[in-house]
Amino acid sequence: MGDGRGTVAGVVEALLVGGPHQAVADVVRARLRLVPEGARALAAAEASPKDPQARAQLSLAVEHLLASDQAFAGYLATTALGRPADPPTVHLRTDPGTVQLRTGPPTTPPKGPSTVQLRVDPVETARAQALAARRGATPIVVALVLVLLAALVAIGIHLGSRPLLKPGGPGLAHAAPLSDPALVQGVLPGPGAMPGGWQVRRAPRSGTGTDGDVPCLLPDSCEQQLAYATVSFSAADIQTVEFGVVTFASAEAAARAFDTTLDRTAGEDSGAVALPRIGDQSAVRTRGSSSAVALVRVGGVVILVHDDGPGAAVTASWLTVFARLLAERARQAQDGRTPDAAANTP
Repeated sequence: MGDGRGTVAGVVEALLVGGPHQAVADVVRARLRLVPEGARALAAAEASPKDPQARAQLSLAVEHLLASDQAFAGYLATTALGRPADPPTVHLRTDPGTVQLRTGPPTTPPKGPSTVQLRVDPVETARAQALAARRGATPIVVALVLVLLAALVAIGIHLGSRPLLKPGGPGLAHAAPLSDPALVQGVLPGPGAMPGGWQVRRAPRSGTGTDGDVPCLLPDSCEQQLAYATVSFSAADIQTVEFGVVTFASAEAAARAFDTTLDRTAGEDSGAVALPRIGDQSAVRTRGSSSAVALVRVGGVVILVHDDGPGAAVTASWLTVFARLLAERARQAQDGRTPDAAANTP
C-alpha cells in the first residue's frame, strides 16, 4: 500500500527485535512516544516483547498512528521498512568478464531459459563498480540523518520553541488534538499566571464534546468538537474576565468553528478596539462601552476572552493581555508542553 499501513507487522518486529531497518524504527518509536496511547503500548511491548497481547496493542497503536497521520504514513511508505519486500526471485552473479542473471531461490541451480549470461567489457565493469561504490554511501547517510532526527525528538529538542517532529509540523506529522478535558483545563490560567489583583471568581470547569457550558460550535459536525474548559476572574469587584477554551479534531474544523462563533457572537466590530493580530485568526466584538469579546484560533483550538468592566470596549488593554496569554498557553499545550505562560501588565 502507498500509505505505509500494509507493513504494521514489519514495523512492530523492527521496534521490538531490531534488524536492518533500525534507523527508521527509531523514528517510528519517537513518533509513538509523542502520543500517550502509543507511548503506553510501546512501553508494554518493550517490557514483554514476546507477549501476544502486548504485541497486539502495539500493532493497534502503529495502525492508528498511520491511519490518523497521512503525512507520516506517506513518509514511512518511502522507506525500506514501509515498502513491501520484493520477491527474492532475481539473482545477479558476476564472474570475471561475465554477468549471470537467473530466477528462483539462491539454492535453485539455473536451468533452461531461466538463466541469461552476458559478457561484459572489463573496463566498463571497473567503471560500474566505482559508480556503485559512490552510490552505496547514500543509504548510510540517510540512515544517519534518520537516527539523528529520532535522537533529537527523544531528548525533546525544540526549534523556535516547537518540537522538531511535533504532530502538526511539516513533513512527518500533524498536531495531536487536545481531547483530554484535564489537558484542556491546563490551558486555562491559574491565579499565578494572572496579574496582581485578579482573583478566581468561578472555579475552572471542563468536559468533553458539547456537554455542560459550551454548545456545539459546528452544528453539522459536533463530533469534531472534542473538549472544553472555562474559568473566570475578577478585579476589585468591578471588572471580570471569562476564559473559554474549545478544542477540535483538526485545525480546519477549528477554523470553521471560529467563523461560526464569530457570526453568532453578539456585538459590533468596533474599530475603537485596537486588538492586534493574535494566533492564526483573531477578531473582537464590543457591547456598548463596558464589554468586549476576543475570539482567537490557535491551530485546533478556539479561545474566547470576555472582558467586562469600565472602559473594556474602549481601550481593550486587558483584553489584549488576556487574549495573548490564553493563545500562548494553547500553543504550548499543542506543542506537547505544560502551559506556563503568564500575563504581562498592559
